[in-house]
Amino acid sequence: MSEIWLIIKREYWTRIRKKTFIIMSFLGPLLIVGFIGLTAVLSKGKKNSYEIIVFDEAKLFDGVLRNNEKYHLKWAPEDKNYNQVQEIFKSDENLDLLLYLPSNLIKTNSMTAKCLYKAIPSSSAQKHLTSIINEAIELYRVNQNQINIETYKAIKTRVNLDIIDVEDPENKNIQRKGIIGFVFAFFIYFFILMYSVQVMRGVIEEKTSRIIEIIISSVSSFKLMTAKIIGVGLVGFTQFFIWIFVITVTSVLLLNNLVPDIYSSTLQSQNPLTVNTGESAQIIEFLLYKIHWPSMFIFFGVYFIGGYLLYAGMMAAIGAAVDEETDTQQFLIPLTIPMIFALSMISSVIDDPSSSLSFWLSEIPFTSPVIMLVRIAMGIGPSSVEAWEIILSVGLLFITFILTTWLSSKIYANGILSFGKKASYKELFKWLKS
Repeated sequence: MSEIWLIIKREYWTRIRKKTFIIMSFLGPLLIVGFIGLTAVLSKGKKNSYEIIVFDEAKLFDGVLRNNEKYHLKWAPEDKNYNQVQEIFKSDENLDLLLYLPSNLIKTNSMTAKCLYKAIPSSSAQKHLTSIINEAIELYRVNQNQINIETYKAIKTRVNLDIIDVEDPENKNIQRKGIIGFVFAFFIYFFILMYSVQVMRGVIEEKTSRIIEIIISSVSSFKLMTAKIIGVGLVGFTQFFIWIFVITVTSVLLLNNLVPDIYSSTLQSQNPLTVNTGESAQIIEFLLYKIHWPSMFIFFGVYFIGGYLLYAGMMAAIGAAVDEETDTQQFLIPLTIPMIFALSMISSVIDDPSSSLSFWLSEIPFTSPVIMLVRIAMGIGPSSVEAWEIILSVGLLFITFILTTWLSSKIYANGILSFGKKASYKELFKWLKS
């Protein structure tokens, strides 16, 4: 046991003392938070209001088309035609959009209004203009058909559909929670592959430098492989906790500086997502109150350990089987395909977390570290994932890890002292049988 501990210490300390580890441990999260902060700053600088000149060809919508301070409508002179109004629009620097309402707009339901721009308007501006035009046409037709306007307003209804878990009424915003799960899934994919590849590279380095011949004389190949996997895994956990600490601290500072009013009002809110705050405030409230962060971090740790151990054992076997890193490509592709496939299927899982596809992808050990985190983020219960599914998934993951480690140790034991010969799949199968 003392030999394993010494190898673990060596693997751990030699890696965390490297400049690349120190730089990436702090620079990585700072880049992430900096990118988010830059996005927030740029979004704050987006256009807050539009000056719009309206050319109403049939002169039907003056006083009907809804106006407000953000989208300020200015009606074109009645003695001007469409071409003349376009020239006015081009020459006036204060005008942002030209809204053209053709005379036959109200005759059919398939006609199209036009919006001319100098700088393309935001999608929210386009939606707003579409909404007020449809609303104006409806009001015109109500008047034409002599329908009482109050009766019309009472009949016209807009219903919002709230998707609620019958077992847990507080479990709402399922799809939005899935986006948080996607972020966690991406990070677990990144950390598992990054550190399992480090195990492979470490084995190759020791093998090519012939250090392995000295080490293997005092410790068994299985113990050596196990110690190397544990040592590199501890490095991964250390870097992960540094990332969490740096991201948490810098995110709080960023929120305080960029959106102090929203942040303070959000923290003081006693009824999240019901107060009439801005979109940014609602997002912050959602992140603070609707995501169960402790369970996310706990399961991230569980699935990182299981996924890392599963892949690191196989990566160690690949490292032992080859003499150079360039020879690993033929073996790496089949190993990485399941994780890449899992990432590509996240959108389908978010769309229907209770489907058979979501269930099996979250149970198969080679894809479960990615997919199960998405389903857990969306809520534990009938609407997304049951507790027994998580237990089964974790159990299968660790059982598969034990099986693959046992098989990998056979390849490792045979390949670690094999030099000068390119390994093939046929050779690997021969080592597995030995």
